[in-house]
Amino acid sequence: MQGEIIATGTELITGRVADFNARYAARRLHEAGLTAQRLTILGDEPPLFQEILLRALGRSRFIIITGGLGATEDDVTVAAAAQALGLPLLLDEGLLARIHRCLEERQIPWLERYGRLALIPRGAVILDAGGLACCGFALKHGDARLFFLPGVPAEMQVLFEAYVLPSLMEWAGDVGVVAQRTLRLFGISETQLQEVVSKIPEFREGVRVGYYPNFPENHLTLTVRGRDRRILEETLDRLTVALARVVDDMLLGPEGTPLEELVGRQLKEGGLTLALAESCTGGLIGHRLTNVAGSSDYFLGGVVSYGNQAKLDLLRVAPEVLAEWGAVSPETALEMARGAKTAFGAHLGLAVTGIAGPGGGSPEKPVGTVYIGLATPHEVEVWHYLFQGSREEIKILSAQTALDRLRRKLKKM
Repeated sequence: MQGEIIATGTELITGRVADFNARYAARRLHEAGLTAQRLTILGDEPPLFQEILLRALGRSRFIIITGGLGATEDDVTVAAAAQALGLPLLLDEGLLARIHRCLEERQIPWLERYGRLALIPRGAVILDAGGLACCGFALKHGDARLFFLPGVPAEMQVLFEAYVLPSLMEWAGDVGVVAQRTLRLFGISETQLQEVVSKIPEFREGVRVGYYPNFPENHLTLTVRGRDRRILEETLDRLTVALARVVDDMLLGPEGTPLEELVGRQLKEGGLTLALAESCTGGLIGHRLTNVAGSSDYFLGGVVSYGNQAKLDLLRVAPEVLAEWGAVSPETALEMARGAKTAFGAHLGLAVTGIAGPGGGSPEKPVGTVYIGLATPHEVEVWHYLFQGSREEIKILSAQTALDRLRRKLKKM
């Protein structure tokens, strides 16, 4: 059973607001084994909306429309849909009373335009968002079912989960089960990843593979369909293991577990503590680590030694090292890592120094030159990178790579 999604709102096509609703609905439909064959985003233009709606009715069994149900002048979805379908707009007295109560509870004064919220096409069934003023509604038209949902993502998602998805699942009957897993990789390009996957026998039959760049990572989505979810999950496990055999440490894990959380788990399980010395990343690594609840168990602190004096005074980098090799050098990264480890009394010291640009580079040390140092109880290692991109992208890549180097080292400790 195929359907489509129409997201309305001039703010969507001007780029002022990102569309979350169509993406959310498409993902949830896919997970349920239903198909959205088309996603359309358009502005608040009644004639265009009516044209697209009527075309959709000619090719789809269900249509999900989001946006344009509010009380302002640009909320035209309801009136435009009613006109296109040849249905009169009727005042729902129960809905009007509830709107009054909702506004009173929030101490919002009544305006006549709020009455528009209670106008719905004849035959529509109200979808109650649980006390919110802006509800949605469902409508049958011929062999198709239409669902009109508010544009506010939180309200849209409540109604989608409570009404739309259950209704479509019941209507569709047994559509089987879809299982999906998104794997996160770092250190391999999208092209390289495609080449790797094409050579793994387990991926050749019965699995749909999607490649999604998600800077600074690349994500691989695996989708399988069948009758037994347990069997499908076992299939995804086998696929994950098969991929891990080839890409090894470049596989970070499933979606939903950021790199800083993986590193935090490793530190905690090993009973290890960490200190940072950051230059070109400007505290970005510390910010990411402290985004994880409980990070105080293993992260002792950091120094943003952006200037040379901070490297000298706070990290005890030797003056002759800076004088001879410069702030961006393997020698300075090594000293910074040791200095952070010593200053905080940590088991590990992680340091980053580099040139994020757009200026400051030279033929010997171009923009994007970055050194990452890691001091452990037994040794100090330094890695050299030449990153490409904007200033922000180089900072993000530097932080990500530093955390990834730490992750790989912790796996061997």
